[in-house]
Amino acid sequence: MELLKRAQERKETALTILNELELLEKWNKIGQAYVVGATAYDLLVDPDIDIETFSVSPNATEAMSILSDLTSNPKVLELKYRNYLESPFNGYYFKIQYKHTPLEIWNIDMWLFSETRNGPLSRDLISLMNDSLTIDSRKVILKIKEELLKKSIILPSIYVYEAVLDYDTQCTEDFLDWMKQQDVEQQTNWRPSKKL
Repeated sequence: MELLKRAQERKETALTILNELELLEKWNKIGQAYVVGATAYDLLVDPDIDIETFSVSPNATEAMSILSDLTSNPKVLELKYRNYLESPFNGYYFKIQYKHTPLEIWNIDMWLFSETRNGPLSRDLISLMNDSLTIDSRKVILKIKEELLKKSIILPSIYVYEAVLDYDTQCTEDFLDWMKQQDVEQQTNWRPSKKL
């Protein structure tokens, strides 16, 4: 249960940071915001929060204006923006680096998309993932993610989820073998095939 307890503590920290920075309230001023990824699935290992916001008319200038007051927060070390409209991501990307403690820096990755965006979206995985996860699969995923972090191996977590939920991978070594067959350069449309 230690794995689950650590993940829960990380999620509580993530929610504290989101509340302090009022990020969901800010993003909801210009669209519909969702906390996605590991925070939404209770599988948080890295100090990382992901948000997707969907707007009728995405506007990067408007987004920067709602985030600009964060620059006066001494815990916000970085606020950056990048236009990915002409890429497969087809959206605007914003990143905050937040100093939770002197030794713990959190990355907050935020995407602004059109409501009509096609392609893979983390928002669409939330209920599918939570319907597919069991206590045992959560433990295996968290164990693999923690071991990857200790080994400084950086891979998209969605591949860990796919390997465990669809291919019954049980350890980091088997996961890394499975990864040799995957193309991480392409966006994945994976959805969990198993449901409880």
